[in-house]
Amino acid sequence: MKVLLLADIGSSHTEKWALGLASKGVDIGLFSFNYPKNKWFEGINNITLLFHPEETIKGNKLTEKLGYFKYLPVLKRKIKEFNPTILHAHYASSYGLIGALSRFQPLVVSVWGSDVYDFPKQGIINKILLKYTLAKASRICSTSHCMKQETFHYTKKQISVIPFGIDVAQFARDEEKNVLEDHQKVVIGNIKSLEDKYGIDLLIKAFYLFLQKQPAINSELLIVGDGNKREEYIQLTKDLKIEDKVIFTGKVNHSEIPTYHRKIDIFICLSRLDSESFGVSLVEAMSSRTVVIASKVDGFSEVLDNTDKYGYLVEKNNPEAVTDLIVEILANKQEALAKTIAARGRVLELYNWDENLKSMITIYNELVQ
Repeated sequence: MKVLLLADIGSSHTEKWALGLASKGVDIGLFSFNYPKNKWFEGINNITLLFHPEETIKGNKLTEKLGYFKYLPVLKRKIKEFNPTILHAHYASSYGLIGALSRFQPLVVSVWGSDVYDFPKQGIINKILLKYTLAKASRICSTSHCMKQETFHYTKKQISVIPFGIDVAQFARDEEKNVLEDHQKVVIGNIKSLEDKYGIDLLIKAFYLFLQKQPAINSELLIVGDGNKREEYIQLTKDLKIEDKVIFTGKVNHSEIPTYHRKIDIFICLSRLDSESFGVSLVEAMSSRTVVIASKVDGFSEVLDNTDKYGYLVEKNNPEAVTDLIVEILANKQEALAKTIAARGRVLELYNWDENLKSMITIYNELVQ
């Protein structure tokens, strides 16, 4: 089977899908509107780079997205050359639209989040374009049930939910090691792009408030990742006079992420928007048996089953409440540890990447047959 992936080659999600499908014997062709800074696909026999431009098209505005259209003839040419069995577009409002315009069938469109939560609400043209893309799809896929329900506002077609799972063996702690056991230091952390949507500034403020409440506890804030807001967040730590307590790693290789998860005792995700429709880093932390706190956005609430059994949910934009939860966790460590064990079990049951890959290949086979 040959699958042409229309997707951002610079995204770790694209990398994971391509490498995962290739490991199952699928021949992968990559077509991207992004310039690859990291040539992760090199040396993989059944992954072929078909096209990328010399520079990235941002596509943040509708006028910028029009830049995709000039690559439609290129895509049609590459489809003829690669001769795929399936065309799979990841992200409906850009790659999905160009995939639909190519008229190739069967076409799988995977919605990712902001393409259905935010894009169609920015104007009637955007809404029409999204409906057109979904109408042309042979199958629509979503990583979560909450995003599936959001997508139903724009289509009546069947939508398959395939979570963006993880390698549960890779994201694991030694059985004899638990979080919160190092009495010398408590490490609070997050692994995410440093963008406004993800609420890293809220995390920094919550950590600052925690230091004010519990100055005697030796603690550290570990922020893993890079993004447009990095310098602003670094300045915030200086303004709050906590820069000696906060570590910014910058961008790290995907292979290093499990190691960073094992460094963290309390993993905190404070995304502001419901377009955070799944939360891979949250699932990674749960699999690593790390205590988790997450804001009540759609994706995080679903991953945590909207209960306090697997972690702690907190109202959006409320750093004070986050601080109170950190204090509560440290005062009730055994209760927090029980949640980490239950969370690991939930990941094993629902978010095993190997099973998710098999589900996607099943869809491919159904469309071919």
